[in-house]
Formats: sequence, C-alpha cells, structure tokens
Amino acid sequence: MTSLTLNLALCALALASIVPLVHSAPRLPESSEQLEACGQHYNDLLKASTTWHEKSCNGSTKQAACVVPEHEQTYLDLKKRCQQAYDDRTAKVNAIYAKLPSYLIDVGSRVNLLKVSLQNDLPNLQVMVSEQKELLEAAWKYGAQLQHELMLTSMESDHMQRALVLHSMLLNSSLEEMMKESYRYHGANGRMVARMLKFVRLLPAAEERVVVYKQLAELLKSNGQDGHFPAIIFSNDVKELADRYQPDPTQYEGKVVERWQKEMLGGNFHEVVTFAQDYPEYYARVEATLNGALKKQWSLEALDRMVSFPNALPVVAQRVRALQAVLEALQEHQAEQNNDVYLIRLAHEVAQVKPAVDEKDAETREALEEVKKLFSQFTYQRAYPAYEALYKLFKGF
Repeated sequence: MTSLTLNLALCALALASIVPLVHSAPRLPESSEQLEACGQHYNDLLKASTTWHEKSCNGSTKQAACVVPEHEQTYLDLKKRCQQAYDDRTAKVNAIYAKLPSYLIDVGSRVNLLKVSLQNDLPNLQVMVSEQKELLEAAWKYGAQLQHELMLTSMESDHMQRALVLHSMLLNSSLEEMMKESYRYHGANGRMVARMLKFVRLLPAAEERVVVYKQLAELLKSNGQDGHFPAIIFSNDVKELADRYQPDPTQYEGKVVERWQKEMLGGNFHEVVTFAQDYPEYYARVEATLNGALKKQWSLEALDRMVSFPNALPVVAQRVRALQAVLEALQEHQAEQNNDVYLIRLAHEVAQVKPAVDEKDAETREALEEVKKLFSQFTYQRAYPAYEALYKLFKGF
C-alpha cells in the first residue's frame, strides 16, 4: 500500500478513535474511577452540584436565593474546563481533517502509478474518511442536543441537581434560549414557571442569573404571569441581586398582592390559600401585607367575609396571625358598630384553631394566647371564654 493510501486509512482510524460510532454499542467504564466530565471526577462534580442545590442564605436553606462566592467560582472554573475540553477536541479533529487536502492534491498524478486493486481501494478509503467525519459531527451534534433536552426535562420535572450538573457542562447553548423555549410550552402553568425560577435561583453565577432574570421579567409580562404568584417568587429572588438588577416590585409582587387583597375582601381566598400551602416561605414575605387588607379598606361587608379567612389557611401559625389581624382591624373600628356578633364568631374561629396547635410549638401557643387577650380590649371588656360560651349558647337555639 502506498503512503497516500496508508495516510488516508490512518485518518479514518484517527477520526474513529475520537468518539465511538453513533450506532455502536455503548461502552461503560470498568470502574467508576474512569467517570469524569471536563477533567473533573464525576463524584466531585456531584458533590459541587449538591452544595449549589443545598446552599444556605442567612442560616436558612429554604428558598435560598443569595450568591455564594465559593460556589460561583467553582461553577465558573468548571465552565472554563468544559470549554477547554471542547476546544481541544475540536482542534484535534480539525488537525486530522486538515491533512486530507494535501494528501489528495497529488492523487491525479499518482493514481496512474497505483495498481488496479489499489485504484479500486482509493475511492473507498476516501469515502471512509468522509463518513467518519460526518458520523463524528453528527454524534457531537446529537450529544449536545440530548444534553440540552435532558437539562430542560430535568428542570421542568423539578430534578434541579441533575439540571445543574447538565447545565454546568453544556457549551455553545444559550440558557436564555432554553428558558424561552421552556416558557413557550409551559409559561401558562404557574407551577412550571415557579420551577424555572427555582432553577435560576440555584445557579451559582450572579451575572448569569441577572441575564435570565431580565429575560424572565419580560416573559412574565408577555402572558400575564406578572399578575400571578410566580411574580412574587420572582420579586423576592431577584432582591438578592439588588446591586446588579432592580426591577420595579410594584409591577410584579405589588400587582399580585393588590389583586389578592381585593379578592380577599370579596370573600375569594382560593389563590392566597393555595399559595400559602404550596410556597409557605414566599407567602411569609407577603403575609403581613395580605393580612392588612381589612385595615387598609375597612367595611362591615368585608369584615363579614374575612372572619372565615384565617381557618382557610393551611398552617396553624398562619391562622393565628390572620386572626390577630382581623381582631386588630375590628378593634380600630369598634366605635362604628356593635361588635359582639363578630366577636362571638371570631371566638368560634379561635376555638377551632386551639386543637391544632402543637404542644411543642411554644411560639404559636403564646401567639394564640395574645389573640385571646384582644377580646377583652373591646367596649364591653368580655374575656375570650365569655364569647366562646356565647357562641355555644346561641348555637343551641
């Protein structure tokens, strides 16, 4: 075999050695020691992603949206290593394939010197090299697309640690485009939008989060989600990046809270109660404002509806705070009506809360006792037990 034919064969073999053929059987490493990504052992990568996923802000891991400098640096270093690995791999293939033109330039002058059998082999070898390159490029393209799809699927199914690992190794792919793609399919579903926000909250790099938050600010407005509960999550998460990005909270959280206050005063508690159930940490951040709805816009009609609000809430501590807010609003306006009928009803609401308070929850038990004391601060100065007894008495008729 001539040197020309030999070189073509070697090119084909070199290309084939860089990555297995896409139709060949997958080969698993014999030992976990061989598992690595971007020059980092896979176990170390999982450990890093766990710290990103379980980060603590101000001593709490719940809905932590802060930026941890150590996590950010680890993440950026990994991104650099992945980029370098990608560049090295691309350069290796390009170097191999770049040799082909020089091998083929003198084909015309040499082909007549080849024996007939080699004249037949040469086209086959050329095709082999070309096919190997096409297969290699197709495999890389398919692998990147698969990683892209797995990352989105992991995020959308709330497997955030897996999504973080996949994203940290993903190159030449815009996170903005991926979020836009996910929002296009799931943006009407508030829970899915909340998962997108959760993923962004867990990203270690501050600048990357800012870019995506700016995009999400527009996406939320594009279909009215700026007036629903995801806007509260967005507003609170982005506060941790206030030195880099400060969207107007009145256009997001403020808009939702104002609408909810009106609905609460009208006796519609569904969205508020669902939010308190599903996202208690975020509910806590708007709870005082929501509980202040009756003070903000007092009317007997609203009071009549709001009496039943506290016990619609899912958490005992939430109920106690809501009862306190209703009683305090009534106390501010006690000179404007006969309060006994409302105090009797509220005493019954308090009685419903008492059995649900955990004996070990000293803080909530103490708060409930403070609520009971409010009953004696009205005109007739009747204590809570008196109103509770009156409810039982009237109920008997």
